[in-house]
Amino acid sequence: MTTPDNNELGRWPDRDAMARSWVVRLKSGEATQRDLDMLLSWRAQNEENEGAFRRAARLWEQLGPALVDGATLPAASQGVSRRWFIGGGAAMAAAAAVALVPLAAPVPAGAREYRTGKGERRYVRLDPEVSAELNTDSRLLFWADAAEPRVELSQGEALISATCDPGRGLIATAKDVEVRAQVARFSMRSDGGLMRVACLEGQIEVVSQGGRATVDAGASFDFRAGEVRPTPRDVAESGAAWQRDLFLFKDRPAGEVIAELNRYRPGRVYLLGSRNDVRISGVIHLERADFAVDHIAKSLGMKVIRLPGGIAILRN
Repeated sequence: MTTPDNNELGRWPDRDAMARSWVVRLKSGEATQRDLDMLLSWRAQNEENEGAFRRAARLWEQLGPALVDGATLPAASQGVSRRWFIGGGAAMAAAAAVALVPLAAPVPAGAREYRTGKGERRYVRLDPEVSAELNTDSRLLFWADAAEPRVELSQGEALISATCDPGRGLIATAKDVEVRAQVARFSMRSDGGLMRVACLEGQIEVVSQGGRATVDAGASFDFRAGEVRPTPRDVAESGAAWQRDLFLFKDRPAGEVIAELNRYRPGRVYLLGSRNDVRISGVIHLERADFAVDHIAKSLGMKVIRLPGGIAILRN
């Protein structure tokens, strides 16, 4: 198994292995209210348990991306790596650290690759007529072709600007959505099952599922599970605000706000209880995303419990 279930979390004979099992459960996003109550009780039992948990959290900070990022590790090795993390000692971890560095996805022939880490944003001039601004945790590929330059957003979010000469257009793809533009400014987001395209200036042509449509400035669409839907106006405005280092949310479910915050903030925020559907409004400065956790908790009438490794738990 990759993480112990509730009945097994208390049966680990080795304190450090027990602590590592807790960290894996927390980072998996599967922790329940009962799990967290058990963890807090276990940590409070003695200083040895607390010390073991902090060591496990530091170890995860060093090696965690290699163990949790299914996109960068072969599927067959992911579960083994997590079992290794729980059962292996710190000395083993140090000796094998090099082997657990995430394997970067190969760069296709002729392409240039651009990446951002979590919380990082980056502007790049792809060629004299095409530029892009990458949002947090994004990967963009670019092929410079004299007739039709191409970009591919393989993950994350990007704002793309094109000022191509007549007879020359940009092709931008993400998942099964293709955007064609000559003189336009548009954004694309590819995040899990969500694919979003928004035209900010000019006009673009969008091709998806065999259909083709012309999209004018101000229009935004979500492509999910074979369906195409207009993006709600408040969501579209919020989606464009990251270019100003802001995350805007108006009357949005708290669970959605926390999920978006987790894209920018190191570690992970958990919202426990029945408050996921409570609607909240506000503005988060992305450079200070961690401070927003306390403000969200206050607006929900909850308290924040902070754990090593950037873990924050909002609970009653």
